[in-house]
Amino acid sequence: LCESLAISGTAMASSGSFDDLQVTLESIIGRDNNINSMGLRSADGDLIVSAGEHEKHWDPDSTNAAQQMKVPIFRKDERFGELEVSFVGTGGLLGLNHWAPAWLLVVLIPACLIQFSFFMRKTLDSLDPNGAVPDHVRGALDTLTVGLLLIDIRDRILFANRLLAESIGIDPHDAVGQKAGSLEWIQDSDCDELPWQESLRKEEMIHGRILHFDHSGRRITFSVNCTPILGQGLMVTFEDITLFEENKIELAKARDEAERASQSKSAFLANMSHEIRTPMNAILGFTEVLRRNIERNESKRQRHLNTIHSSGTHLLNLINDILDLSKIEAERLEVESIPCAVHRVIADVATVMKVRADEKNISLDYQFDGAIPETITSDPARLRQVLTNLVGNAIKFTEQGGVRIITRLAGTDKHPQLVIQVVDTGIGMSPEQAAKIFDPFSQADASVTRRFGGTGLGLSISKQLAEALGGGVVVTSEEGVGSVFTVTIDTGAISDVEMIKPTQADLESEFEEEEHLEISLPEMRVLLVDDGEENRDLMSVILEEAGTEFATAENGLEAVQLATEREWDVILMDMQMPVMDGYTATRKLREQGYDKPIIALTAHAMEQAEQECLDAGCSGFLTKPIDFDRLIVTLAEIAGIEVSAASQQPPTKGNDDSAENNPPAMIEPDNGELDMNESETIENALGGDPITSTLPMQKERFRKIVSQFVDRLDERFDAMDRALAQGDATQLVELGHWLKGASGNCGFAVVAETALKLEQSGQDGDLESVADILSELRTLRSRITVPEPASATASL
Repeated sequence: LCESLAISGTAMASSGSFDDLQVTLESIIGRDNNINSMGLRSADGDLIVSAGEHEKHWDPDSTNAAQQMKVPIFRKDERFGELEVSFVGTGGLLGLNHWAPAWLLVVLIPACLIQFSFFMRKTLDSLDPNGAVPDHVRGALDTLTVGLLLIDIRDRILFANRLLAESIGIDPHDAVGQKAGSLEWIQDSDCDELPWQESLRKEEMIHGRILHFDHSGRRITFSVNCTPILGQGLMVTFEDITLFEENKIELAKARDEAERASQSKSAFLANMSHEIRTPMNAILGFTEVLRRNIERNESKRQRHLNTIHSSGTHLLNLINDILDLSKIEAERLEVESIPCAVHRVIADVATVMKVRADEKNISLDYQFDGAIPETITSDPARLRQVLTNLVGNAIKFTEQGGVRIITRLAGTDKHPQLVIQVVDTGIGMSPEQAAKIFDPFSQADASVTRRFGGTGLGLSISKQLAEALGGGVVVTSEEGVGSVFTVTIDTGAISDVEMIKPTQADLESEFEEEEHLEISLPEMRVLLVDDGEENRDLMSVILEEAGTEFATAENGLEAVQLATEREWDVILMDMQMPVMDGYTATRKLREQGYDKPIIALTAHAMEQAEQECLDAGCSGFLTKPIDFDRLIVTLAEIAGIEVSAASQQPPTKGNDDSAENNPPAMIEPDNGELDMNESETIENALGGDPITSTLPMQKERFRKIVSQFVDRLDERFDAMDRALAQGDATQLVELGHWLKGASGNCGFAVVAETALKLEQSGQDGDLESVADILSELRTLRSRITVPEPASATASL
């Protein structure tokens, strides 16, 4: 009775029909004498509707269920209140002793309910979940282009469409009824909760979760979206993004490889510039010293010749490396098979490379462990190239101790091989560094390149050349102890070849003498235009010694005025100047009809810079620091005079007055770091020794020019500090450009190189680096020394 009333009361309470409920309650009390009263009480305790004297008969504290009963009333799925019913007492235990069938109901009904619940649960579990999705719906879902799972609230799979089943390798019919979470899903995170479990718990949609599934040796990646169906379960879609993820990974790898390749190529180009210009500096600079007979000490002259020879060899090897790299990449590398005297190849390499070893005060020796064939069948040029690379590399990375070349015969009678080991006591390498040194454009790390230079090509090419010769190259190394590079090559048939054990004393090389240009120029009128006072002074010395009549100007505006006031045979025009630059001045002169030669002077050696000068109207192009011979030849060609060459005569010890009229060429500053085969002066400059000019300081005119330059340095450094404080990058570029040219012309290559870094940092707007460079420049300035006048033994 109470349950029936509760159902009616719920319906009336939901619709607000409390008057109808009042009538119903009163009608029931009037028809049933066993009911004292009835009432509907809200959740707040207020009696909303009642019939009979309900407040009198109802005892809130009573626990006698035979006399009082209350049933909950709901309104819109929320508990609204309770229906209270007070019965007339029947006597007996709980009022049941007067009604025997009630005892049967008390025992039988609960037992039946318990048994029925177990039966219903078992029946529901045994039902086929396929029945939850009609066949026509299955057919539609199987055509979807994304994987689909329908899951009930107990995580059981109700349906898996064909695409998902094929993707993860399951049978869609067998999957029905399984727990969706029992499949071997792989999550990126450590979360134990699967997306649909989280969606069911939160009762909200989940988008874009990533799940993986391994199938047939491949990891499938899904983007998972979950949509809860209230009271029923979830719909889960699986978008296969495997190809996208794989492509993304491959693209990331390709991007990283491209970035590494770009960085390697950029570092290679920078290093290549350094590697080419460094030996050229030594070759041209020391050649000028010898050609002009400035150095008269025989031992120093011999050392200069050795430096020229080793630098030329280094440059030739570098060019060979570049050519070989292109051949290797094009798979067109060729090697010869001709008779080859290995002991002479080793001796030649040692003789050439010993100059570099001597410059570093380390030893370079070679020995033969046992007899070796007098000749083998191989490619002597390629073998020389391999050994030169390995020995040069060993010398470069060895500061103390020395390098030794050890050769022995190995292999079998049927397959004899020569083993050549290059052993050094250098800085050594870690296993990680040793593993990548044979890669093109690579060195142990970036600090190695900054400290020692190099292109990163030598070892890679050496390894491939050795393989082409029938062997290979391997390395063993220990940091701080040294390295051993082992080269093996095939010897060819040696059964009929005489075996010898040569000694180092038997194998020596000699050097040949060179020729130099003899300066011979008639008087000619030259207008020299340059904003750097040191540059004007230095070039004035050369022009004066060449017998020219000349005048100077500080900027393009003065040059235009002087060019229109007097007649000149040629104008030497600096292109980068204040007030009016050389480009503008040249254009103005050409517009005014000036038809005499104008030779551009610029520190920019790129092809586009030369073209810009020619486009402005210049007749020729000379790069700074000025190559004096090229300047003289250029002037001689304009004057129509032939420049003669005279043989170098062996100098005598002591001072030679004839040398005073032959100033030396400048050593051009390098764009990279200075190498170990630079001059002794430059090498000392890289350490803590005093820095001196490479100009002939015994000559008063040169000493005066250098002194003026050095005296002006502090003032220019102060101007650089002010420009840095003001953030004036343009001024820093101009000052760096001046210092680069002036210091190079005054014989301070190390200062010129540092000034180049200052100019480049200013152009890049990298003011943080400028502060460090200025500090470095001041340190160099503190080490610069200029000989006292008393030490000058000759003057112009």
